[in-house]
This record gives sequence, C-alpha cells and structure tokens, in this order.
Amino acid sequence: MDLEIEDVEIDYNEYFNIENVSNSTREKLERIDIMAVPIKYKENEYYFAQETIDFIKYCRQSDQNHTYDVLADGDIKVRSLHSFDLWLPVIFIASEVLFPIAINIVSNYIWDKSKGREKEDKKVDITFIIKDKKNKKKKKIHYNGNADDFKKVFEKIDINKM
Repeated sequence: MDLEIEDVEIDYNEYFNIENVSNSTREKLERIDIMAVPIKYKENEYYFAQETIDFIKYCRQSDQNHTYDVLADGDIKVRSLHSFDLWLPVIFIASEVLFPIAINIVSNYIWDKSKGREKEDKKVDITFIIKDKKNKKKKKIHYNGNADDFKKVFEKIDINKM
C-alpha cells in the first residue's frame, strides 16, 4: 500500500543532543506552523530529505499566511538519492487544521517539479506528523507512491476521523 497512518510518540531530544541544537531552535516545535524535521537513519545520525531546502523555500514563496522552517541550527545534513523520485522532508504540522494547506502546497510543489517531465514515472516519498492539540496526540502519515496519484490519495483522508 502507498499510504500508512499510525499514532506516534515523537521525541526529538536525542537529535537535539547529538546535533547540539540551540534552545531557540528547540522551541520552533511550539511556534512554527509547518516544519521540516530530520529522520534517523543510523545510530547517532540524522538527515533531512534531499528536497528539504527547495521545499521550504517553495512553501515560503507560495504562502505568506503561515510559518515554515527547518528544525536545525544553520546548515543541515541532507541524504541524497539520485533519481527523479521526490524525497520530500518529514513535515511536522502544528495543528490538524493546517493539514489541507500542507497537502495543497506539496501537490503544487510536485506539479512544479514535474514540468517538462510529465511522461516520466516518478514517485514521491513524504511523511507528515500532525499534532492534535486537543488530544495531545500525534499522527504519522507516510506516503510512498506515484507522484501523479498523490493529491487523489490525500483528498480521501478525513483528518477528523483518524
């Protein structure tokens, strides 16, 4: 299946300690609407997806009504994978009401990146972590599938029923 949804408990303290992340960066989780976060690949090694910086820049240009950032101090370590597949960052969403906005921005980003390559097969790999402020829970939604199907798959999700 292209889509996986699960409840998650996420603690970034190990990442903060390994990367010696400042207190102001740690506090971003409480004040930024949509944020690219790292993923652990090996013991003591965290990386961001190869599209992280381009994606965050795209978000900031496309939507000035919300805040977008990367959970890091300064330069980030990027894990590069050489193909036309889009390896988008893990996106932390501060509230479930922002989920449709994130989906639209990701969909538009995929469309822009695909211009001139419409006939090529391409996949998208992206994970959303959505914070539910009422229940203090987090949901993880991972999509690894056809780029052309991304929006159709996510339009079927009712975030209030997850």
